[in-house]
Amino acid sequence: MIIVNEGEAAHIASIMPIMENAFDPAFGEAWTSAQCLSALAMPDCRLLIARDEQMVCGFSISRWVLDTEELLMIGVAKERQRQKVGTILLQQTIKLASDENRTHLFLECRDGNRAVEFYSNIGFKPIGRRKNYYKSPDGIRPDAITMAYAL
Repeated sequence: MIIVNEGEAAHIASIMPIMENAFDPAFGEAWTSAQCLSALAMPDCRLLIARDEQMVCGFSISRWVLDTEELLMIGVAKERQRQKVGTILLQQTIKLASDENRTHLFLECRDGNRAVEFYSNIGFKPIGRRKNYYKSPDGIRPDAITMAYAL
């Protein structure tokens, strides 16, 4: 059974193994612990941690401004991907944003990332595109797709 709780700066070390294995290193999408700590130092940022029998198996980081919220990242341990951990984290993010009277939840995702389909299946709609936003060492420059979910 997956349990999701709010985390804090002291929990950053527990999500770093997932951060290191859940994101494609070719595109530099993973954050460092310093970047995570910097985000959580802001009062408008939230860390959610998913656990299965006390083992951390996923996390999400979001932030809000007035009546909108942005999902900055969601990561699931490779061995737990495609087992609903990401869905549970996203549903909790949506619930909290809705409970706090946000009107929309936004995110950006690399074009070509399997996560685009995941977000679309939840109800996110593409609303924009940043051309050549991501970079990889081999010169690939995929776009970032901006997606929105009406709460």
